[in-house]
Amino acid sequence: MRPLRLFIALLLAAACAVALPVPAQAADVGIPGPSFAADGVRTPTADKAQSKLWFQDGSWWGLLWSESAHATTIHRLDPATQTWQATGTMVDGRLTARGDALWDAAAGKLYVVSGTTVRSEWNSPPSQQAVASGSAELHRFRYDALAKTYSEDAGFPLTLHRGSTESITVAKDSLGKLWVTYTVVSSDNSNRVYVNHSTTSDTSWGTPFVMPTTNAQVHYDDISAVTSFQGDKIGIMWSNQRPGQKKFYFAIHQDGQPDTSWQTEVAYGGGRNCTGGCANDHLNLRQLASDGSGRLFAAIKTANRKVGQTLVALLVRDAQGNWSSAEFGAVEDLHTRPMVMIDEEHSQVWMFAVAPEEGGTIYYKKAPLDSIAFPPGVGTPIISSSVDTDINDPTSTKQNVNSQTGLVVLASSRANARYWHAYIDLAK
Repeated sequence: MRPLRLFIALLLAAACAVALPVPAQAADVGIPGPSFAADGVRTPTADKAQSKLWFQDGSWWGLLWSESAHATTIHRLDPATQTWQATGTMVDGRLTARGDALWDAAAGKLYVVSGTTVRSEWNSPPSQQAVASGSAELHRFRYDALAKTYSEDAGFPLTLHRGSTESITVAKDSLGKLWVTYTVVSSDNSNRVYVNHSTTSDTSWGTPFVMPTTNAQVHYDDISAVTSFQGDKIGIMWSNQRPGQKKFYFAIHQDGQPDTSWQTEVAYGGGRNCTGGCANDHLNLRQLASDGSGRLFAAIKTANRKVGQTLVALLVRDAQGNWSSAEFGAVEDLHTRPMVMIDEEHSQVWMFAVAPEEGGTIYYKKAPLDSIAFPPGVGTPIISSSVDTDINDPTSTKQNVNSQTGLVVLASSRANARYWHAYIDLAK
């Protein structure tokens, strides 16, 4: 995360005394939601790689902070009123804990990995005290269809990692193993991408290990994300902003193979779709298995600095392992925190991002899955407020969507400490 807006403004001022135009604030759009002001919570819809929502049993559900419970609890979105209703099921009471939700329809289980977070800037690493004081937990919930409530299973939560991270995500492979990934900040600056997985059951886990590739040493501001794809593989993507790297990497593990067996690819950078400042700590993954090719999609942000260069892009990996990219926004659009969603039924890809970088409006663009090209400019506003002018951190579900589910995007305002969301009817 770098102060791009200030950097560009200073650069242009020095060159020609012209300030970079900031995207105008859109008119009010979207739906205001619950407040999280009372307990001092900040950025509850972060982080970039995580998913706070899921669709199940005809409803959208989410991980939202409850002021009455003083904790992150499971909420249900009432479709008629478009209001979030607290169910009373507690997930995590820690103020800085941020969760990644995975609904497993086959097992009938909701998994949430919830870790305390540390926020880092490019030139300001988090303190070792802040890193050491936290932890990441795994929760597993069962669903009661009659009561429309969730209850935590016995034996949970489990502590998966001692220490805070900037982001932690979870996926499940075809053999039923759960996988998590996160980056660890070390005092000697030997920051690494870590991986772990369950073994004989959801409550039995191995020892966390560093991704076995020479590119797994990263900057303290980098993040990683995990997904299952192509029916029998686990994929882990991470940013690497270290000098001499400046790339997004992707590593593939065949289900059932040893922990040391990974195929590593450059997804973006080093001349592959980008040359120069190609990596930033923003990435968001989705996979598409229904087309038979198992395509993978990654919304990423670059570290480019010159007007006209790509700042935010959508990467696509095909069945042969070829990576392509489509520009979502240029440097002058000031986008940040991109997110990608897939409408399988209508073969559409939706992409969302915030502008300007410190928060403001959530914009979207969409394109056909088989011919991805986005129009220039900031996009169409989907969440914006004349009162909450710093809306940020869009999040949704890991699941692909269709006309039955619709599409919900959740975001939050830091200054006025409340949620916002938008519902898109995909049946129209």
